[in-house]
Amino acid sequence: MTDSTTTAQIVRLDHVSKVFVTGGEQVSVLVDVQLAAAEGSVVVITGESGSGKSTLLNIVGGLEAVGGGTVQVAGYRVHTLDEFEAATYRAHSLGLVFQFHYLLKDFTALENVMLPAYMVGTSKREATARARELLAAVGLEQRVEHFPSQLSGGERQRVAVARALINDPEVVLADEPTGNLDERNSAVVQQMLFDLVRGRAKTLLLVTHDRALASHADRHLVLEHGVLKPV
Repeated sequence: MTDSTTTAQIVRLDHVSKVFVTGGEQVSVLVDVQLAAAEGSVVVITGESGSGKSTLLNIVGGLEAVGGGTVQVAGYRVHTLDEFEAATYRAHSLGLVFQFHYLLKDFTALENVMLPAYMVGTSKREATARARELLAAVGLEQRVEHFPSQLSGGERQRVAVARALINDPEVVLADEPTGNLDERNSAVVQQMLFDLVRGRAKTLLLVTHDRALASHADRHLVLEHGVLKPV
């Protein structure tokens, strides 16, 4: 499952393709995609809605199968993983931030953040300490006991960012992480996300329709008609 070969390219996609069949018609969503991301780098992929950005990120995250090609992330040959192996890969090597926060409504901010660590065997004490540190890092040290319904949209997304980092992942995947926020909250969450991944030397792969986010990136790529290319 894991590959012992070490490389500075922590994310590598070679000749990745994906075809969906809709109404008997084949639609090529990804066409011969090549992508390499170095350890600790920030890569932003922009594209219009429906361009295949989320599909690409789901393939990197082991949430969707490739149609062809290979996907290697953090030593895992993702395209070969079965369901159990993919879950292990996501739990230990990935942090995921989506457009919707997906917080558990009956859990506090602290519980939402600590839960992924607790589920992989971290002691409750250590998981709680990590969660408190991360919530402080996103400016929510006074909100740890609040439930999602008691938090603003921007605060909920900051909790989601903290949760994505709780297991010290090597790679963070972000899919339109500020797409549901107003301009002010969007700017706050963006800055915190970029500062946190860079401060912890994580690799960030972010997809968005907002080209302004590319100003934060080490590399900016665009996905058009299934083809990924540099800007």
